[in-house]
Amino acid sequence: MNGNGDGGVRRLPWISWVAGLAAAYGLKLGYSRASVEDLGWILAPTAKLVGALRGEVLGVTAAGWAPPDGSYVIAPACAGVNFLILAFVVSVLGFSHRFRTSRGRFLFWLGALGGAWTITLGVNTVRILAAVELYRRGSILRFTPEQLHRLLGVAVYLSALWGVFAALDRLTKRERTGRGSAGAFLLVPGTYLGMTLGVPLLTGSFREGGGRFAEHAIMVLGATLAALGVALVGWRWVDRIEGRP
Repeated sequence: MNGNGDGGVRRLPWISWVAGLAAAYGLKLGYSRASVEDLGWILAPTAKLVGALRGEVLGVTAAGWAPPDGSYVIAPACAGVNFLILAFVVSVLGFSHRFRTSRGRFLFWLGALGGAWTITLGVNTVRILAAVELYRRGSILRFTPEQLHRLLGVAVYLSALWGVFAALDRLTKRERTGRGSAGAFLLVPGTYLGMTLGVPLLTGSFREGGGRFAEHAIMVLGATLAALGVALVGWRWVDRIEGRP
């Protein structure tokens, strides 16, 4: 099997993976220390989209971007950078190895970074718009606005990540040598739980929330497992439609 054939797919894919994880770590580290001004590259366009869809002009404050009445604030915590990192990691770890050449993997790596930023703007705008409406409605089915906000984040982000996975699976279909696996599909919930629960546990930042992290972890884990079950059923259903075993 020569270097221009399928064997090239397996040649040094770990370089893309390591570079992707290093970039993700750098983004996460920078995000943890970033101010509203530092995050202008993601907060400003997000605020403009939210304002345009809500028919109001948001202005920047020390706390973040807010409408004239100050009814909500798009703060650094709402920037969507964690989702951007997740979308990028899922793209690189899940699909860069399908490309036969280092150049192909490098171009895909750059495209994944730009694509993650673009997708984040849309997905985070939807999440913020929905969150504002949830807070205005108050408690629903004994869930507090904060709990609803957390569940909304899990649902929106996981749905979007699986959408990214499915889209890239189709776009890179001609690059792969075989059928996708359930193990690869589990990359989405795995990276999500790693970011939302694993990172706080490893860094010790979970202590900042006091006893609320336990509640947060239970809700996130439960919602993720439920979403995984639904997604796997849907995945198998698509396989049957397409005639795959």
